[in-house]
Amino acid sequence: MNRLIVCLKKPCQVWALALAASLAFFACSNGNEVAGGVTDIGNSIAREPDTTKIAGTVVDMQGNKMPAARLTLYWDNGYAIEDSVETVADSNAQFEIKVASTDMHGYLQNGQTTAIQYADSARGVVNAFSGVYLYAQSGSLSGISLPPSGKATEVRIGSRKALRGSMSGVASGKVHIGGTHLSADIQEDGSFSFDSIPPGMQAELIYSESDSVLGYIPFTIQDAGDTVVLPQLENYDGFLWNPDLSLLADAYGFNSYHTDYVVRFDTSRSAVNINMTGDEQVFGHNGKLADSVDYVDGVNGKAVLLEPGQYIDLDTLNPTGGDFTLSLWTKWNGPNGEHQVLFCQRAYWSDSTSRFQWHYEVNSGSFAVMKSVPGRPEAVLFGDSASVPVGEWAMLTLVSRDHKVSMYVNGKPVAIAGSEGAEFAGEFEPNELTRSVPFRVGGNEVETETWNGAIDQVSIETRARSPEWIRARYEALKPE
Repeated sequence: MNRLIVCLKKPCQVWALALAASLAFFACSNGNEVAGGVTDIGNSIAREPDTTKIAGTVVDMQGNKMPAARLTLYWDNGYAIEDSVETVADSNAQFEIKVASTDMHGYLQNGQTTAIQYADSARGVVNAFSGVYLYAQSGSLSGISLPPSGKATEVRIGSRKALRGSMSGVASGKVHIGGTHLSADIQEDGSFSFDSIPPGMQAELIYSESDSVLGYIPFTIQDAGDTVVLPQLENYDGFLWNPDLSLLADAYGFNSYHTDYVVRFDTSRSAVNINMTGDEQVFGHNGKLADSVDYVDGVNGKAVLLEPGQYIDLDTLNPTGGDFTLSLWTKWNGPNGEHQVLFCQRAYWSDSTSRFQWHYEVNSGSFAVMKSVPGRPEAVLFGDSASVPVGEWAMLTLVSRDHKVSMYVNGKPVAIAGSEGAEFAGEFEPNELTRSVPFRVGGNEVETETWNGAIDQVSIETRARSPEWIRARYEALKPE
């Protein structure tokens, strides 16, 4: 389960100023290792008595303190690391670094770590970029972050990741991980890759060509899986973005790119299993990480009881292109007067941003699988609310085979609504989209459409399981 969180949390005014002053960056070393140790420039950022203090704690991705971790504060001008200052965490994993405030030119003001100047004279781009990055390492674990000023920060370290991504409409140039010597060439098809980058709660991916910085995006990589897969990025006036995010921002009435985005899964995977061990990421309908998650007793271990507006996000995973099997266990609390989503693949409900959804349909009182119909959405309807027991654990499964869908509850097929038990499969074709959209479990971007019950043992496969296999799985997992 690979996960990456791209976070932009600047108010509209700050973003406007950032664009007015805009972006920047680089032409860094092609080395394959993260920069380590103090540079040979003389540590100019720590010379003066007028200092800014950066302090905090080093922990691993599970929150365990990491005493004696080495920390280095790097000053990156977008082209190379210009200077650094180093310290070591104490026996309680705490650290403190003092830097010359005047040398930092305000780069650590108001929690912002990047200062950018931009000028466009007859379409000639002049960029000046400086950012400070805090790198921590303990043994094979490492991490990087953008340190806030004037308050304690927690630096998380974990195992390094491979990273893959691509740029739309770009066939050359470089991308760079700010505060490191890591850079990668952009290939003719727009793709780029890194074999090993540090995780971290905050970092920056910066795009440049011919020694001119053209765009960047802040991101966070947590410690899960070996490979991070980015959505395809486009350059929007100096900010790297994914088109689906702009659509979401428009849908919610945001005046700027004020949202969070999650990329966790290598979307080429043919199977994903989520067992509610805490690795899953729960989000709210506004696209931001949930402040709290309610875990309850599950079929085996713990289950998630989603609050209204929450869902489990699986990035742009796309299992519905051919045959597939979707399954989960739930202790349903029954109808609540609203639609309730089991699985969906959509940005929001429209012909251009919705591909698939399986949900309890409040208007018909049936379980609905949305399918592609020219000019309007339509559904295959299964059973009624009595098809799924209330207040006890049940396994719900949806299988698509040769463009026909079938629903199972506790290993038994559910009849098509209105067929009086005569039909158990409906014609199905997912909506074809020109863009990738998020895949979610238990909810969508509509606050009222969260599944009303606990969820456990989620399984997603790009193959059609047989009725015999589904029945056997139920028997193997059902509670005593």
